[in-house]
Amino acid sequence: MQNTATTAPKKVYFNGVGLATALGDTTESTLNAIQKNDHQPTFVDIEKKEGKRSVPYHLIPNPSLALGASRHHQIINKVIDEALHNAGLKKEDLKTMGLFVGSTSFDIFAVEQELQRSQKTDHDILVNMSGFQTLSEAIAQTHGITGPVYTFNTACSSSANALLYAAEFVRSGKIDGALVLGVEFYNETTACGFSSLELISREGMRPFDKNRDGLVLGEGCGAMIISCEKPEHNYGIVAAANIADTYSITTCNPDGSSIAEVVSDALRQAHITHEDIHLVKAHGTASLSNDESEAAGLQRVFSTIPPVVSIKPYLGHTLGACGIIELIVLFRSLLARQVLAPRHPTEIDSDFKLRFMDSSYAFNTGYFLLNYFGFGGNNTALVISND
Repeated sequence: MQNTATTAPKKVYFNGVGLATALGDTTESTLNAIQKNDHQPTFVDIEKKEGKRSVPYHLIPNPSLALGASRHHQIINKVIDEALHNAGLKKEDLKTMGLFVGSTSFDIFAVEQELQRSQKTDHDILVNMSGFQTLSEAIAQTHGITGPVYTFNTACSSSANALLYAAEFVRSGKIDGALVLGVEFYNETTACGFSSLELISREGMRPFDKNRDGLVLGEGCGAMIISCEKPEHNYGIVAAANIADTYSITTCNPDGSSIAEVVSDALRQAHITHEDIHLVKAHGTASLSNDESEAAGLQRVFSTIPPVVSIKPYLGHTLGACGIIELIVLFRSLLARQVLAPRHPTEIDSDFKLRFMDSSYAFNTGYFLLNYFGFGGNNTALVISND
Protein backbone atom coordinates (compact mmCIF):
# COMPACT_ATOMS: atom_id res chain seq x y z
CA MET A 1 0.00 0.00 0.00
CA GLN A 2 1.59 3.26 -1.13
CA ASN A 3 1.28 6.56 0.75
CA THR A 4 1.90 9.55 -1.52
CA ALA A 5 1.47 12.21 1.17
CA THR A 6 4.24 14.80 1.40
CA THR A 7 3.98 15.10 5.17
CA ALA A 8 4.32 12.43 7.84
CA PRO A 9 1.11 10.39 8.26
CA LYS A 10 -1.12 10.97 11.26
CA LYS A 11 -0.48 8.46 14.03
CA VAL A 12 -3.26 6.03 14.90
CA TYR A 13 -3.11 5.12 18.59
CA PHE A 14 -3.34 1.85 20.51
CA ASN A 15 -6.23 2.43 22.93
CA GLY A 16 -6.77 -1.01 24.40
CA VAL A 17 -5.39 -4.53 24.12
CA GLY A 18 -6.32 -8.08 25.07
CA LEU A 19 -4.28 -11.24 24.81
CA ALA A 20 -4.48 -15.00 25.23
CA THR A 21 -1.33 -17.03 24.59
CA ALA A 22 0.38 -20.19 25.74
CA LEU A 23 1.82 -18.12 28.58
CA GLY A 24 -1.49 -16.90 29.96
CA ASP A 25 -5.05 -15.88 29.16
CA THR A 26 -4.49 -12.14 29.73
CA THR A 27 -1.91 -9.59 28.63
CA GLU A 28 -0.47 -9.24 32.15
CA SER A 29 -0.17 -12.99 32.73
CA THR A 30 1.62 -13.35 29.38
CA LEU A 31 4.13 -10.58 30.18
CA ASN A 32 4.72 -11.96 33.70
CA ALA A 33 5.40 -15.43 32.29
CA ILE A 34 7.88 -14.01 29.78
CA GLN A 35 9.82 -12.58 32.73
CA LYS A 36 9.91 -16.02 34.40
CA ASN A 37 10.89 -17.79 31.15
CA ASP A 38 9.88 -21.26 32.28
CA HIS A 39 7.21 -22.32 29.79
CA GLN A 40 7.54 -25.48 27.70
CA PRO A 41 5.33 -26.54 24.77
CA THR A 42 2.82 -29.37 24.98
CA PHE A 43 3.35 -32.39 22.74
CA VAL A 44 0.16 -33.14 20.82
CA ASP A 45 -0.35 -36.70 19.55
CA ILE A 46 -1.96 -36.92 16.12
CA GLU A 47 -3.42 -40.26 15.05
CA LYS A 48 -2.97 -41.04 11.35
CA LYS A 49 -3.27 -44.20 9.28
CA GLU A 50 0.51 -44.48 9.16
CA GLY A 51 0.71 -44.22 12.96
CA LYS A 52 0.92 -41.67 15.75
CA ARG A 53 2.81 -38.43 15.25
CA SER A 54 3.85 -36.28 18.22
CA VAL A 55 4.19 -32.55 17.51
CA PRO A 56 5.23 -29.82 19.99
CA TYR A 57 2.66 -27.04 20.24
CA HIS A 58 2.30 -24.01 22.54
CA LEU A 59 -1.37 -24.28 23.60
CA ILE A 60 -3.42 -21.63 25.41
CA PRO A 61 -3.82 -22.93 29.00
CA ASN A 62 -7.45 -23.21 29.97
CA PRO A 63 -8.26 -26.49 31.70
CA SER A 64 -11.98 -25.69 31.94
CA LEU A 65 -12.34 -25.64 28.15
CA ALA A 66 -11.82 -28.54 25.76
CA LEU A 67 -10.24 -28.12 22.34
CA GLY A 68 -13.08 -27.14 20.06
CA ALA A 69 -15.40 -24.54 18.65
CA SER A 70 -17.00 -23.39 21.94
CA ARG A 71 -13.52 -22.99 23.40
CA HIS A 72 -12.35 -20.64 20.66
CA HIS A 73 -15.44 -18.44 20.90
CA GLN A 74 -14.96 -18.11 24.66
CA ILE A 75 -11.29 -17.20 24.26
CA ILE A 76 -12.00 -14.61 21.55
CA ASN A 77 -14.80 -13.00 23.58
CA LYS A 78 -12.63 -12.87 26.70
CA VAL A 79 -9.78 -11.21 24.78
CA ILE A 80 -12.15 -8.62 23.28
CA ASP A 81 -13.58 -7.90 26.74
CA GLU A 82 -10.05 -7.34 28.06
CA ALA A 83 -9.29 -4.90 25.22
CA LEU A 84 -12.49 -2.99 25.93
CA HIS A 85 -11.73 -2.78 29.64
CA ASN A 86 -8.14 -1.72 28.92
CA ALA A 87 -9.43 1.06 26.65
CA GLY A 88 -12.03 2.21 29.19
CA LEU A 89 -14.84 1.38 26.78
CA LYS A 90 -18.15 -0.46 27.03
CA LYS A 91 -19.56 -3.13 24.72
CA GLU A 92 -21.88 -0.62 23.07
CA ASP A 93 -18.83 1.42 22.01
CA LEU A 94 -17.96 -1.36 19.53
CA LYS A 95 -21.16 -0.83 17.57
CA THR A 96 -19.89 1.65 15.00
CA MET A 97 -16.29 0.44 14.90
CA GLY A 98 -14.80 -1.53 12.04
CA LEU A 99 -13.73 -5.12 12.59
CA PHE A 100 -10.52 -6.37 10.96
CA VAL A 101 -9.58 -10.03 11.53
CA GLY A 102 -6.37 -11.79 10.46
CA SER A 103 -5.83 -15.55 10.65
CA THR A 104 -4.25 -18.43 8.80
CA SER A 105 -6.54 -21.26 9.86
CA PHE A 106 -9.75 -19.52 11.04
CA ASP A 107 -12.11 -22.41 11.99
CA ILE A 108 -10.35 -25.30 10.25
CA PHE A 109 -10.38 -27.14 13.57
CA ALA A 110 -14.20 -27.16 13.50
CA VAL A 111 -14.17 -28.79 10.06
CA GLU A 112 -11.72 -31.40 11.37
CA GLN A 113 -14.02 -32.14 14.31
CA GLU A 114 -16.99 -32.55 12.00
CA LEU A 115 -15.03 -35.05 9.92
CA GLN A 116 -14.06 -37.02 13.00
CA ARG A 117 -17.53 -37.31 14.51
CA SER A 118 -19.59 -37.78 11.35
CA GLN A 119 -19.82 -40.34 8.60
CA LYS A 120 -19.54 -37.67 5.93
CA THR A 121 -16.94 -37.93 3.21
CA ASP A 122 -14.22 -35.34 2.65
CA HIS A 123 -16.23 -34.12 -0.35
CA ASP A 124 -19.40 -33.69 1.75
CA ILE A 125 -17.50 -31.54 4.23
CA LEU A 126 -15.73 -29.57 1.52
CA VAL A 127 -18.86 -28.47 -0.35
CA ASN A 128 -20.45 -27.29 2.92
CA MET A 129 -17.33 -25.66 4.36
CA SER A 130 -17.71 -22.14 5.75
CA GLY A 131 -15.87 -19.28 4.07
CA PHE A 132 -13.06 -17.19 5.52
CA GLN A 133 -15.52 -14.43 6.43
CA THR A 134 -17.70 -16.68 8.61
CA LEU A 135 -15.64 -16.24 11.79
CA SER A 136 -15.46 -12.45 11.38
CA GLU A 137 -19.20 -12.20 10.79
CA ALA A 138 -19.90 -14.32 13.88
CA ILE A 139 -17.68 -12.03 16.00
CA ALA A 140 -19.41 -8.94 14.59
CA GLN A 141 -22.84 -10.38 15.35
CA THR A 142 -21.89 -11.42 18.89
CA HIS A 143 -20.56 -7.96 19.73
CA GLY A 144 -23.10 -5.91 17.79
CA ILE A 145 -20.55 -4.41 15.40
CA THR A 146 -22.29 -2.65 12.52
CA GLY A 147 -19.23 -1.03 10.92
CA PRO A 148 -17.22 -2.55 8.07
CA VAL A 149 -15.99 -6.13 8.55
CA TYR A 150 -12.85 -7.37 6.80
CA THR A 151 -10.98 -10.67 6.87
CA PHE A 152 -7.28 -11.13 6.01
CA ASN A 153 -5.67 -14.42 5.05
CA THR A 154 -2.11 -13.64 3.95
CA ALA A 155 -0.27 -16.35 5.91
CA CYS A 156 1.94 -15.06 8.74
CA SER A 157 1.33 -11.40 7.84
CA SER A 158 -2.47 -11.73 8.16
CA SER A 159 -3.18 -9.72 11.30
CA ALA A 160 -0.35 -7.28 10.55
CA ASN A 161 -2.17 -6.51 7.31
CA ALA A 162 -5.45 -6.30 9.20
CA LEU A 163 -3.88 -3.56 11.33
CA LEU A 164 -2.38 -1.84 8.27
CA TYR A 165 -5.79 -1.50 6.62
CA ALA A 166 -7.64 -0.71 9.85
CA ALA A 167 -5.22 2.16 10.54
CA GLU A 168 -5.81 3.55 7.04
CA PHE A 169 -9.59 3.43 7.55
CA VAL A 170 -9.24 5.34 10.84
CA ARG A 171 -6.64 7.79 9.48
CA SER A 172 -8.83 8.66 6.48
CA GLY A 173 -11.88 9.29 8.68
CA LYS A 174 -13.95 6.43 7.24
CA ILE A 175 -14.42 5.10 10.79
CA ASP A 176 -13.69 6.57 14.23
CA GLY A 177 -12.14 3.38 15.59
CA ALA A 178 -11.44 -0.26 14.84
CA LEU A 179 -11.17 -3.58 16.59
CA VAL A 180 -8.28 -5.57 15.12
CA LEU A 181 -7.99 -9.28 15.90
CA GLY A 182 -5.30 -11.89 15.31
CA VAL A 183 -6.63 -15.42 15.77
CA GLU A 184 -4.91 -18.81 15.56
CA PHE A 185 -6.02 -22.06 17.18
CA TYR A 186 -4.62 -25.58 17.14
CA ASN A 187 -5.61 -27.81 14.25
CA GLU A 188 -4.14 -31.00 12.84
CA THR A 189 -3.93 -29.66 9.30
CA THR A 190 -1.47 -26.95 10.32
CA ALA A 191 0.49 -29.21 12.68
CA CYS A 192 0.91 -31.95 10.09
CA GLY A 193 1.66 -29.47 7.32
CA PHE A 194 4.60 -27.84 9.12
CA SER A 195 5.79 -31.22 10.38
CA SER A 196 5.82 -32.61 6.83
CA LEU A 197 7.96 -29.65 5.72
CA GLU A 198 10.45 -30.61 8.45
CA LEU A 199 10.24 -27.12 9.93
CA ILE A 200 9.41 -28.17 13.50
CA SER A 201 12.13 -27.89 16.15
CA ARG A 202 12.42 -30.34 19.01
CA GLU A 203 15.07 -28.28 20.81
CA GLY A 204 13.24 -24.95 21.10
CA MET A 205 13.30 -21.94 18.78
CA ARG A 206 16.63 -20.12 18.44
CA PRO A 207 16.22 -17.43 15.77
CA PHE A 208 19.45 -16.39 14.02
CA ASP A 209 21.45 -18.96 15.98
CA LYS A 210 24.02 -20.89 13.98
CA ASN A 211 22.48 -24.16 15.25
CA ARG A 212 18.83 -23.18 14.72
CA ASP A 213 16.62 -26.02 13.51
CA GLY A 214 13.13 -24.63 13.04
CA LEU A 215 10.05 -23.39 14.81
CA VAL A 216 7.41 -24.48 17.31
CA LEU A 217 3.80 -23.59 16.53
CA GLY A 218 1.57 -21.76 18.99
CA GLU A 219 -2.05 -20.86 19.62
CA GLY A 220 -2.90 -17.25 20.28
CA CYS A 221 -5.54 -14.56 20.14
CA GLY A 222 -4.84 -10.84 20.33
CA ALA A 223 -7.21 -7.87 20.21
CA MET A 224 -6.33 -4.23 19.73
CA ILE A 225 -8.62 -1.20 19.68
CA ILE A 226 -7.25 1.71 17.66
CA SER A 227 -8.39 5.28 17.06
CA CYS A 228 -7.07 8.83 16.71
CA GLU A 229 -7.71 9.43 20.41
CA LYS A 230 -4.32 9.88 22.08
CA PRO A 231 -3.71 7.70 25.16
CA GLU A 232 -1.34 8.56 27.98
CA HIS A 233 1.31 6.10 26.78
CA ASN A 234 1.38 7.71 23.29
CA TYR A 235 2.06 4.44 21.41
CA GLY A 236 0.56 4.09 17.96
CA ILE A 237 1.17 3.02 14.39
CA VAL A 238 2.82 5.63 12.19
CA ALA A 239 3.18 3.78 8.88
CA ALA A 240 3.20 0.36 7.27
CA ALA A 241 4.15 -1.25 3.99
CA ASN A 242 3.31 -4.48 2.21
CA ILE A 243 4.80 -6.13 -0.87
CA ALA A 244 4.54 -9.45 -2.71
CA ASP A 245 7.79 -11.37 -3.10
CA THR A 246 7.51 -13.88 -5.95
CA TYR A 247 10.87 -15.56 -5.32
CA SER A 248 9.37 -18.67 -3.67
CA ILE A 249 6.10 -19.86 -2.15
CA THR A 250 7.83 -20.74 1.14
CA THR A 251 10.64 -18.25 1.64
CA CYS A 252 11.83 -14.74 0.86
CA ASN A 253 14.65 -14.04 -1.56
CA PRO A 254 17.79 -15.09 0.38
CA ASP A 255 19.67 -12.00 -0.79
CA GLY A 256 17.34 -9.92 1.41
CA SER A 257 16.23 -7.64 -1.42
CA SER A 258 12.48 -8.08 -0.90
CA ILE A 259 12.77 -7.59 2.85
CA ALA A 260 14.90 -4.49 2.36
CA GLU A 261 12.27 -3.17 -0.04
CA VAL A 262 9.32 -3.51 2.33
CA VAL A 263 11.28 -2.11 5.31
CA SER A 264 12.56 0.84 3.27
CA ASP A 265 9.04 1.55 2.02
CA ALA A 266 7.68 1.61 5.59
CA LEU A 267 10.45 4.02 6.65
CA ARG A 268 9.69 6.29 3.68
CA GLN A 269 6.00 6.35 4.49
CA ALA A 270 6.82 7.23 8.10
CA HIS A 271 9.10 10.05 6.84
CA ILE A 272 12.04 8.77 8.85
CA THR A 273 15.40 7.14 8.08
CA HIS A 274 16.95 3.92 9.31
CA GLU A 275 18.86 5.94 11.90
CA ASP A 276 15.57 6.79 13.68
CA ILE A 277 14.74 3.13 14.47
CA HIS A 278 15.61 2.17 18.07
CA LEU A 279 14.62 -1.51 17.99
CA VAL A 280 13.62 -4.19 15.47
CA LYS A 281 11.01 -6.84 16.23
CA ALA A 282 12.24 -9.56 13.89
CA HIS A 283 9.95 -12.10 12.26
CA GLY A 284 12.56 -14.60 13.45
CA THR A 285 11.12 -18.03 12.65
CA ALA A 286 14.43 -19.84 13.33
CA SER A 287 14.16 -21.65 10.02
CA LEU A 288 17.39 -21.73 8.02
CA SER A 289 16.27 -19.77 4.97
CA ASN A 290 13.92 -17.21 6.56
CA ASP A 291 16.44 -16.06 9.14
CA GLU A 292 19.07 -15.77 6.41
CA SER A 293 16.76 -13.62 4.27
CA GLU A 294 15.75 -11.37 7.15
CA ALA A 295 19.30 -10.78 8.35
CA ALA A 296 20.42 -10.00 4.79
CA GLY A 297 17.52 -7.59 4.34
CA LEU A 298 18.31 -5.72 7.55
CA GLN A 299 21.95 -5.45 6.53
CA ARG A 300 20.85 -3.82 3.26
CA VAL A 301 18.81 -1.16 5.10
CA PHE A 302 20.84 -0.37 8.22
CA SER A 303 24.47 0.73 8.39
CA THR A 304 24.37 -0.57 11.97
CA ILE A 305 21.40 -2.79 12.77
CA PRO A 306 19.55 -1.69 15.95
CA PRO A 307 19.02 -4.20 18.77
CA VAL A 308 16.76 -7.07 17.70
CA VAL A 309 13.91 -8.75 19.58
CA SER A 310 12.47 -12.15 18.70
CA ILE A 311 9.19 -13.02 20.44
CA LYS A 312 8.31 -16.40 18.89
CA PRO A 313 10.61 -18.45 21.19
CA TYR A 314 8.33 -17.45 24.09
CA LEU A 315 4.91 -17.93 22.48
CA GLY A 316 5.53 -20.22 19.55
CA HIS A 317 4.85 -19.13 16.00
CA THR A 318 1.22 -18.01 16.09
CA LEU A 319 1.13 -17.72 12.28
CA GLY A 320 -1.62 -15.35 11.11
CA ALA A 321 -2.14 -14.01 14.63
CA CYS A 322 1.49 -13.03 15.23
CA GLY A 323 1.02 -9.55 13.73
CA ILE A 324 -1.20 -8.36 16.57
CA ILE A 325 0.09 -10.67 19.31
CA GLU A 326 3.77 -9.79 18.90
CA LEU A 327 2.94 -6.09 18.56
CA ILE A 328 1.05 -6.16 21.87
CA VAL A 329 3.89 -8.01 23.61
CA LEU A 330 6.48 -5.59 22.23
CA PHE A 331 4.80 -2.30 23.02
CA ARG A 332 3.55 -3.37 26.44
CA SER A 333 7.03 -4.68 27.30
CA LEU A 334 8.58 -1.38 26.21
CA LEU A 335 5.99 0.47 28.25
CA ALA A 336 6.92 -1.62 31.31
CA ARG A 337 10.65 -1.24 30.53
CA GLN A 338 10.87 -5.01 30.30
CA VAL A 339 13.85 -6.47 28.41
CA LEU A 340 12.98 -9.14 25.81
CA ALA A 341 16.31 -10.93 25.70
CA PRO A 342 16.67 -14.30 23.89
CA ARG A 343 14.84 -17.07 25.69
CA HIS A 344 17.52 -19.69 25.02
CA PRO A 345 21.32 -19.37 25.01
CA THR A 346 22.16 -18.08 21.55
CA GLU A 347 25.28 -18.01 19.44
CA ILE A 348 24.43 -15.70 16.56
CA ASP A 349 25.44 -16.97 13.15
CA SER A 350 28.64 -15.14 12.22
CA ASP A 351 27.13 -14.17 8.85
CA PHE A 352 24.43 -12.14 10.61
CA LYS A 353 25.50 -8.71 11.85
CA LEU A 354 22.88 -8.75 14.61
CA ARG A 355 22.76 -8.10 18.33
CA PHE A 356 19.86 -8.91 20.61
CA MET A 357 18.17 -6.61 23.09
CA ASP A 358 19.77 -6.96 26.52
CA SER A 359 19.94 -5.21 29.89
CA SER A 360 21.97 -2.34 28.39
CA TYR A 361 19.06 -1.26 26.19
CA ALA A 362 18.02 2.38 26.71
CA PHE A 363 14.22 2.79 26.82
CA ASN A 364 13.78 6.02 24.87
CA THR A 365 10.97 7.63 22.91
CA GLY A 366 11.16 7.16 19.19
CA TYR A 367 10.42 4.66 16.43
CA PHE A 368 10.33 0.85 16.36
CA LEU A 369 10.19 -1.53 13.39
CA LEU A 370 8.19 -4.77 13.28
CA ASN A 371 8.66 -7.38 10.53
CA TYR A 372 6.23 -10.06 9.34
CA PHE A 373 6.94 -12.38 6.39
CA GLY A 374 4.45 -14.98 5.18
CA PHE A 375 4.31 -18.07 2.99
CA GLY A 376 3.41 -17.08 -0.54
CA GLY A 377 5.68 -14.03 -0.36
CA ASN A 378 3.40 -11.61 1.49
CA ASN A 379 5.75 -9.34 3.45
CA THR A 380 4.69 -6.55 5.83
CA ALA A 381 6.64 -4.03 7.92
CA LEU A 382 5.11 -1.77 10.58
CA VAL A 383 6.56 1.38 12.12
CA ILE A 384 5.23 2.28 15.57
CA SER A 385 6.20 5.13 17.83
CA ASN A 386 5.79 6.52 21.35
CA ASP A 387 7.16 9.93 20.35
